[in-house]
Amino acid sequence: MRPRATGRSRAEPRATLRTSRVATLAALAALGALPAGRPCAAPPPADVSWLDHAVLDRREVQVLAEATEHGVVHMRFAVKISAPVARLWDVLKDCPASAEYTPNIVSCRSLEILDEGRAELFSQTIKIAFFLPSFEHIFRLDYDPYDHIGVHRVSGPIDLLDGNWWLVPEEDGTIVLMNELALDIGLPVPRFLVRATMRREVPKMLLGIREHSERPTG
Repeated sequence: MRPRATGRSRAEPRATLRTSRVATLAALAALGALPAGRPCAAPPPADVSWLDHAVLDRREVQVLAEATEHGVVHMRFAVKISAPVARLWDVLKDCPASAEYTPNIVSCRSLEILDEGRAELFSQTIKIAFFLPSFEHIFRLDYDPYDHIGVHRVSGPIDLLDGNWWLVPEEDGTIVLMNELALDIGLPVPRFLVRATMRREVPKMLLGIREHSERPTG
């Protein structure tokens, strides 16, 4: 199941939207520990019905672009990885290292460990496209070890960021890594450009994750 997007009314005046956004960001800045520290609901089971194993067995990244709703772009990605699940898990949690293999991530740093290690806050600087300035946002990862990582917006200019990483074991010992993402960047950019950028950049990230996970250690 993908996260349900909530759209704004088209009739709402722009001034009201700007005021609402400023007020929301101010509240998050002042009371950020409240939404960031709130435990998230248990995730739904992983949906593997869309996977094309012929594509994955060729070691390609499978991409599924779903409908754009209320300005929110929904996409799914998957790749097969030959690595121990513990190694892949460590790579996924190492957000600071993601800037090494993801072109649009400038930097990422951990801010706080929450819920006795079951969640973590990160500050990330990203540059979505060459014609847009880089910006910083804060997000939360919720950990279900070796199975699932939930991704949730906390603060920053992004209107909506909601996603899931799934680690699905295969009978041959490999792991299918799935990424489900719902994104509204909150900027006046055509959504087809956002979708095209995601289609181009997210597979690079998955290939980087695979390369780091399969790299010999020690």
